[in-house]
Amino acid sequence: MGNLIRGVRFFYLLWGGMLVGTLTINNRIRLPDPVWHWPWLAQLFYTVWGRGLLLGIAAAMSLAALVEVWELVDLILARFFHDKDH
Repeated sequence: MGNLIRGVRFFYLLWGGMLVGTLTINNRIRLPDPVWHWPWLAQLFYTVWGRGLLLGIAAAMSLAALVEVWELVDLILARFFHDKDH
């Protein structure tokens, strides 16, 4: 069950990081309606600093996906080789 959760988390992080990064680079960001209750916050995401913040979030999600798949492969290989010895 733990491998399944790690696999889903990996795909979620990878997909989310790629989506946020692609939308930010192509300047196709669409904010949800509740954010527009604070216009200064909504306009922040359309500035250079806001786009940099979103790119940083995308990079962090992609890096987290890399760490997650690293741990998943390590866990699978450890189980495979441990069972192979017996």
